[in-house]
Amino acid sequence: MQVAQATHVSGDTKRMNRSNGEHGASTLEEFLQEACTTLQARGWKIVGYQDGVEAVWHIVAQKGAKLRVIQLVLPATEPSVLQDGRRLLGDAVRLPTNRGSMEQWLAHVRPDGHISFGPYILNGQRWADSQDDALERLGLAA
Repeated sequence: MQVAQATHVSGDTKRMNRSNGEHGASTLEEFLQEACTTLQARGWKIVGYQDGVEAVWHIVAQKGAKLRVIQLVLPATEPSVLQDGRRLLGDAVRLPTNRGSMEQWLAHVRPDGHISFGPYILNGQRWADSQDDALERLGLAA
């Protein structure tokens, strides 16, 4: 994946099963590319990403002082895995609401092959007193 000036942390990219024949994404990297394109089209700068299926977070985007830390979830993921992923994301990132958002994006592939994401935004109030820099904690500070 090519993202200008983003920090990349490599991981194990697993191929997922296609449920719609020849249409749609087939790897996590294709979903990552689509998510980055979506964020960039909305004015967000990608400052880091990880491509491992087991990664706690996959994309960190920034617009001004605000951050978005996004965990991508592949289609047909079990609900218990979704819940565990949210817990792990919040515990690892600890981003207070005034600094940005922690999000879990469930990837969907429509029958025509179009990719869309269903976002779930974690409540950041639990980490409202976090004083340390989230970018440093994620290993992305310059």
